[in-house]
Amino acid sequence: MLAYACDPLGGGEHWLGWGWTQAAAQFCDVTLFTPAKARANIGQYAPGLDITPRFVEIPRWLRWCSERMGSAGLWWRKIAWSKCVAREIAAERAAFDIIHHTTFHTFRVPFYAASIGIPSVWGPVAGGERTPPGFESFLGASAAAERKREHQNARWLRWHAVQRALRDTNAILVSNRTTLDFLPGFAQAKCMIVPPNTLRPDDKPRTRAHESSHGQIRLIYAGNCVATRCLPLVLRAMREVTGTTLTIAGEGTALDEWRKDAQQLGLGERVTFAGNVSRERLVQLYDEADALVFPALRDSGGSALLEAMSIGLPVICLDWAGPGEMVDEASGIKIPVRDPAQVIHDLTAALQLLRDNPATGERLASAAARRAGSLFTWEAKRALIEETYHRIRE
Repeated sequence: MLAYACDPLGGGEHWLGWGWTQAAAQFCDVTLFTPAKARANIGQYAPGLDITPRFVEIPRWLRWCSERMGSAGLWWRKIAWSKCVAREIAAERAAFDIIHHTTFHTFRVPFYAASIGIPSVWGPVAGGERTPPGFESFLGASAAAERKREHQNARWLRWHAVQRALRDTNAILVSNRTTLDFLPGFAQAKCMIVPPNTLRPDDKPRTRAHESSHGQIRLIYAGNCVATRCLPLVLRAMREVTGTTLTIAGEGTALDEWRKDAQQLGLGERVTFAGNVSRERLVQLYDEADALVFPALRDSGGSALLEAMSIGLPVICLDWAGPGEMVDEASGIKIPVRDPAQVIHDLTAALQLLRDNPATGERLASAAARRAGSLFTWEAKRALIEETYHRIRE
């Protein structure tokens, strides 16, 4: 298992890197190749789990150089690390039956070890997500950065090392259909869509202490407040639906624009900017809400979205990239993405539906909790990779 980000006590991809390793260790002996940053935590949890850690670092001179390259240096450190691990595995080729490269979840770091000749799995791979065309006016100053990112992605994908890794890998797990469509056709044939998000032990489905109110709908958004999360789409829908309120829990660079937008739309006190809140306060906000809104224009997953599903909070999201994979028609309301006017129109209809039909929200809530508890667990991920490992070795 190759996991550049891996920490049993970490968050985000660091926790997911450990999760994939632990899931594989339930049915095979795992040698974990990872940097030494989380050595102490891994050393605490690995014993007794059939996990043998191998801490690999890039040469000091290379790290010294990369640290003086700014943000670009971080990418080159990851790439150099992937090369170092590939050399170590190649020197012990007979010792391994499967190679699985998990984190970071991006196609931008070539999976060099896939070319050794050992059956290989790459992913979940993300990074091919893009903002849909026509929504640039909602991104403000971030629109130029989004265009630059798309151009950079196109160049990364043409890099021979990435192309070779895609050709040599036996099975590719991709986070969402947007990334799948981004990859070349020869790679798509061996891809399987696998959203990376997974419930933590304390995210087990529970019954919310909540009562719906006919004629009102209380919305919550939780997460990073950045332009690509595009709350202004929801604000425009709220303007058309009386009885709706929104609480925004989080911080980020888009907050000032969102505040200004809410004022210009005349929403006033209907929108509450709560800032960063404690875990206890967030749970309370979830219990008070009727639905989570998650109008992300570019997102590989959505941890807040899965958290809401797990506690039976209905979700309204765009049918685009990661959220579109995590929610189905039974467990939430997915808004098709064609153009801004259509999205705002469909968001308006979704708010009206939940406001006027509390029973619909209750039905979606129950289905969301069931879906989260059955598909987004490490038990489900373990079964998936066990089947995949056996398939590519046949």
